Amino acid sequence: MGRMLAVDVTVLCDAVAVFPEAVADALPGWAAEHAAWTAEVMPGNVHGGWLLHFHSYLVTDDSGVVLVDAGVGPAGGEAAEWLGVAGRLPRLLAQVGVEALDVDAVVLTHVHLDHVGWVSDGVRPAFPRAEYVVQRSELEHVRGGATYERRIQPIEAAGQLRVVEGETMLRGMRLVPTPGHTPGHQSVVTDRAILGGDVLVHPAQARWPELTYVYERDPATAITSRREVIAMAATTGIPIAAAHPHAALRPVAATAESLGGVSPVGVAGTGDDVCPPYRL
Repeated sequence: MGRMLAVDVTVLCDAVAVFPEAVADALPGWAAEHAAWTAEVMPGNVHGGWLLHFHSYLVTDDSGVVLVDAGVGPAGGEAAEWLGVAGRLPRLLAQVGVEALDVDAVVLTHVHLDHVGWVSDGVRPAFPRAEYVVQRSELEHVRGGATYERRIQPIEAAGQLRVVEGETMLRGMRLVPTPGHTPGHQSVVTDRAILGGDVLVHPAQARWPELTYVYERDPATAITSRREVIAMAATTGIPIAAAHPHAALRPVAATAESLGGVSPVGVAGTGDDVCPPYRL
């Protein structure tokens, strides 16, 4: 396995929306201690309900440009209709000086509609030169479904879909399987951040990894993946930048008995509105 390279990681906040369900319904086991901790440590994620950010990440170095996840998508798309808010990723890319033709690779942590909204327009890939990278088990899981047909099939038909199996090096980053949320969920490990997709969907899961999410396909496996990512972050000092918390999270003082504390890092704004592009 190759070594990781030094990269820049830029947060691109495609949208912000209140989750359509109450947090206590979405996170079985939610209790007063979780609410109190979140209000103290990550108050931007409790403004008017459970507030989710929808972050993509732009990873750049001398070798090229990689986009990790592709957000909610345009007005009228499936995710925008579900959430009641449209994404703005193309404008954000333009704001940081990146055009669609500049993107060399798009890594999909998983194929859920709020992570693939901008990958294609349903007819052709949105990034004409890019390879789109997905785990084989994830592709097998979604093939034939609505999101695959509308967003992924045009990429596969164009010959731009790269299917990987297990841990894979890509342009100096490590793609690491972190299943549970979906069968083929993967995280992207860089020297700046662990881009965790939905390995955790709520900040409190970085403090209590056993706190499950009702839409995890395999909750027990998801807990194991969360624990592994949290341990990796605590050991290396590299924060976890997941898709939905408004800030990256740095677990500290991991031990066999306790995962210790968690602190937000790389915060831009209060979290109750869309973030401007910023580097981690």
